[in-house]
Amino acid sequence: MVKQRVILGVTVCVSVAMFTGQTFSWARASNRKPVPPFPPFKSLRDLTDEEKAKAIEKWRDDREQQQKRIHREHVNRMSTEAWKQLLRVNEQQWGIIEQKINKVYVISWPLQVRAYGSHDRDGNFHWDRPSRDGGPMSGKPRNQMPEVYRTIEELIDLLEDKNSKDEQIRQKIDALQQVRENARKELAQVGRELAPLLTTPRQEAIFLIMGWID
Repeated sequence: MVKQRVILGVTVCVSVAMFTGQTFSWARASNRKPVPPFPPFKSLRDLTDEEKAKAIEKWRDDREQQQKRIHREHVNRMSTEAWKQLLRVNEQQWGIIEQKINKVYVISWPLQVRAYGSHDRDGNFHWDRPSRDGGPMSGKPRNQMPEVYRTIEELIDLLEDKNSKDEQIRQKIDALQQVRENARKELAQVGRELAPLLTTPRQEAIFLIMGWID
């Protein structure tokens, strides 16, 4: 039962870490100044109503970002402990393996990105783009998106354009396949780097099951 809880914890925490694009080492406690729990009322006294509204809105945004950051840090601390228990490693060995785990998360992200869609009541299909409201790329200019997201968006553009040509679609298909193929090659290399670092059959079995080593 204990082992089952540990593995479940790893699965949940890893999913969250990958979804948010965070890795364990990136989520260490920051040195940012904490945002006060209440708006700085004293500093608002000499401001106009408009300035007060902007100051309070900024405080709310800062609080929200701080809470998200704290949550990410908490989730990643849990993930770290779950991994260490699962692998049964000491701090020194974890420090080495952690680097490879973080690298896998970064490299494998293009292989996880998908775009789905749905039909409306009239039978029309609509893509759920990464850039949609609430999507992972919501509000981000296309030229600032990671390559895999940008390529998917551009491919959807072509699919929705009645005047697009097969050659254009094929070009974007090739581009997306190349992004994912590059990720697969890099993952294979990380697996080759990870394998010699594993010191017990248990560790080897865990990463073999996960598909990280051959």
